[in-house]
Amino acid sequence: MNKENFNKTIQGTFKNIKEYFDLKTELYALIIFERISKMLSKFMVVIIFVFFVFFFLLFISLAFINWFHEITGTSILGYIIAAFFYLFLGLIIYAMSTKLFLNPMLKGFTEVLFEKEEKLDSDTKSKQNDEEN
Repeated sequence: MNKENFNKTIQGTFKNIKEYFDLKTELYALIIFERISKMLSKFMVVIIFVFFVFFFLLFISLAFINWFHEITGTSILGYIIAAFFYLFLGLIIYAMSTKLFLNPMLKGFTEVLFEKEEKLDSDTKSKQNDEEN
C-alpha cells in the first residue's frame, strides 16, 4: 500500500509540475502578446500623427504659395522658397534624428517591455509574503 500511495503521490507531483509549467508558458505568452500589442499601437499612433503633420505642412505650404503669388504675381519663387524650407527642415531633422526619434522610441519600447515584469514580480512577492504570514 505504501508503494501505491508513493507512486500516486509522485504521479500527482509530476502532473502538478507539468501543469505549473504549462500555465507559466501560457502566462508569458500572454504577457509577450500584450507588450507587442502595446508597441504596435504606439507605433500606429506615431504613424497617424506623422500623416496629419504631413498634410498640415502640405496645406500650409500651398497657402503660403498662393499668398506669395498674390503679393508678388509669381508662384515659382513661392515654390522655391517652400522647397528650401523643407530642405532646411529635413537637414535639421536628420541632424537631430537620434535625439528626436531613436532615443524616445527606445525609451517607449523599453517602458512597454519592462513595465509589467516588475509589477508581476512585486505581486508574486507580496502574495508569497501573505502566505508565509
